[in-house]
Amino acid sequence: MKLASILNNIISEVGEGTAQPYGFSTIYDESSESGTSGQRRVTFETEDGDKYKVALGAYWGEEGFIIDTYGPHFTIDFFLTGKSDFLDADTVVNKGRLFRVMATIVKITKEYMDDIGYKEKGINQLRISPTKTRSDEDDRRANLYMAYIKRQLPVASIEYDGDEIVAKIK
Repeated sequence: MKLASILNNIISEVGEGTAQPYGFSTIYDESSESGTSGQRRVTFETEDGDKYKVALGAYWGEEGFIIDTYGPHFTIDFFLTGKSDFLDADTVVNKGRLFRVMATIVKITKEYMDDIGYKEKGINQLRISPTKTRSDEDDRRANLYMAYIKRQLPVASIEYDGDEIVAKIK
């Protein structure tokens, strides 16, 4: 196989979501007493034993600091957990599992969006703050996340200000 063909396959994969997601388990799923927010925690493990936790939040309703500041929205954070289940956002795992990990995050996110009924609740944006690993100008994770969001989720537009990704949901 020629190098150009290999590179084209890799470039095509970014954001495509053709990798098989890992199995995952919901460990926490709850809506607020007021019925204006929800939280879900999900865990999954790679074949190398790396354990991830995914934290999803949904915020909707008519009043309150979060809604007044950001409007109705979803948040997503995912972390590699250490041996003590401590959330470690700064650890970078590069074992060739990137596409499967991202496919899993996408599947978890789509399920949560559907389960929470985002259209009925008027949730119209997704907010993610990617961790930077080398410097304040390290936007590799943000670029990767935006590629997946654009191709895998129902978004009308997406912006990144150097700190946070904000995607407008259709």
